[in-house]
Amino acid sequence: LHARYVLQLLCETRRVLKEMPNITHLSTSYSREITVCGDLHGNLDDLLLIFYKNGLPSEQNRYVFNGDFVDRGKNSMEILIILFAFLLIYPNDLHLNRGNHEDYIMNLRYGFTKEVSKKYKV
Repeated sequence: LHARYVLQLLCETRRVLKEMPNITHLSTSYSREITVCGDLHGNLDDLLLIFYKNGLPSEQNRYVFNGDFVDRGKNSMEILIILFAFLLIYPNDLHLNRGNHEDYIMNLRYGFTKEVSKKYKV
């Protein structure tokens, strides 16, 4: 995705996230399922497999992603683009919790900063 569109996505996602509370309370029932995922660590194949097996996020197919979206794998940026796009489309049905790898120092140490610099030259 061209850097111009990534920047627009990031700005809009930031605006939406700033409006959301720090703590999200979710409830579900037997008739309404929710899929909880974690530790993608830049592995796009894992995210695509989750969506293949469980369906794409929607009002009827809710998701919670428990952090560690980035670092280690080579497709952290693509994962963020996909998750942020779905967050903008379904802000009440896709929830993103920050993990320890969504931290500046961890990004430097485990590769996300390098990935972004390589894909989107400064």
